[in-house]
Amino acid sequence: MAVLAGCGSSSSSSSAIPAQSGTADVRFIDGAPLLDALNNGVPQPLGLDAYLQANAQTVASQFVYGSMTPFERMNAGTLALTARDTLGFSVGPLKSAPLGAGKQYTLIVVGSYPNYQVLTFEEPGAGKGAQLSLYEASPSTAQAGFGSFAASSSSQFKQLGSAKFGTLSTVTLGTSVSNLGGFVGTPGHLIGVETPQGINPFDKRNALPFHAIERLSLFLFDADTQGGSGPPGPVFGSLDK
Repeated sequence: MAVLAGCGSSSSSSSAIPAQSGTADVRFIDGAPLLDALNNGVPQPLGLDAYLQANAQTVASQFVYGSMTPFERMNAGTLALTARDTLGFSVGPLKSAPLGAGKQYTLIVVGSYPNYQVLTFEEPGAGKGAQLSLYEASPSTAQAGFGSFAASSSSQFKQLGSAKFGTLSTVTLGTSVSNLGGFVGTPGHLIGVETPQGINPFDKRNALPFHAIERLSLFLFDADTQGGSGPPGPVFGSLDK
């Protein structure tokens, strides 16, 4: 289990081997600041021991705000996700969109009690060079911009694209880049930033590609305004192939 990088927290990159016929490669992320279940008629957050099941199979031993699994091989089709804790309380089942065989997906649980849902993002194909992506997974934000900036000086902000809620947008930055930072918002109104080095300290030049890593992925979630158990947000990052 990895924790998406956000506001200085640590992370590890995720990748996948090609899915076989009849299966898809899937990773699961908790983008909901709090997962509340009814306890004696009162919504209460799941405990720190919350875990995630997909079609009754445990796919994450810990599932809290900002957590991300590696890609896992799942049967193609619709997945039903249920977050549970050891006390027996649960959120779900929440159904994904149908997953196509041989493809890769990121499934993100979002929302607040009682309106939770699973967003299904089909992963972009392998690029040729460096890429920047935004997964817009914030129900409270209809649309967000994203772009690059000079990481060493926190300047030269340049908006490169935008994404509506529930969509993924990817731009190509060139054959290779360095001194890269990624932001969500607009140049005049930042929601959050991330850099490759902030995710992987060994990438000291903030360069992409970095070994096999080509893409800086940015995730926009609803902010945790109630002091939940996860890392601060609402912008998180990962490095992906």
